Amino acid sequence: MRVTVLPNKLDVGEAAARHAARSLQHVLGRSEAVRIIAATGASQLDFLEALTSTPGIDWQRVEMFHLDEYIGIPAEHPASFRKYL
Repeated sequence: MRVTVLPNKLDVGEAAARHAARSLQHVLGRSEAVRIIAATGASQLDFLEALTSTPGIDWQRVEMFHLDEYIGIPAEHPASFRKYL
């Protein structure tokens, strides 16, 4: 296992996004589409911002799902994550 220690959460998010982007680009280079799962929450904002602004990813071929949702609440409920991503 390789452990990387970075000075702040922005650097962590950007480093994670670079790693994820390389993986996405690799899979998109040999597949028509890719599906990924992302976590919700403030801890993921820097990562998601960096990942979605990475050039060279054809987002039309990416399906993104998120891990978190509450059962039984409508999409309009303030606690719902359905429109988060």
